[in-house]
Amino acid sequence: MGEIFKQNSINLAISTMTILFGYYFDLGGASFWFGGLLVIPAIAIWFQFKFALGSFLLRLGIAVLPWLALCLIGLLWASKTEHDGQRAMNMFFFEMLLYSVVAGVVVVTARFFFQKTKARS
Repeated sequence: MGEIFKQNSINLAISTMTILFGYYFDLGGASFWFGGLLVIPAIAIWFQFKFALGSFLLRLGIAVLPWLALCLIGLLWASKTEHDGQRAMNMFFFEMLLYSVVAGVVVVTARFFFQKTKARS
């Protein structure tokens, strides 16, 4: 259990720092206009899930937790914005991340269960 915890902690720390640095350096803003926010988080969830250890739910939690934290912080921050137009754009920005996270979870879950079914055959 110690090795799983250590590996998952490293995975979680690296992915969280990468997400926050990307957001801090405004890579999300550039991605927003080119559709990257609908693709990049889903691909990142795939890789985070792949390198996490443990049960399916633990691996999925490790993959999704940093993205959900960013979405939650962003949605709370955007909801407190005073200007309606800016609030709508900020909400849309974080909603795109959320949609990508959901798509990534669906793809990872479908692939996981497909591989389980294929292995049993």
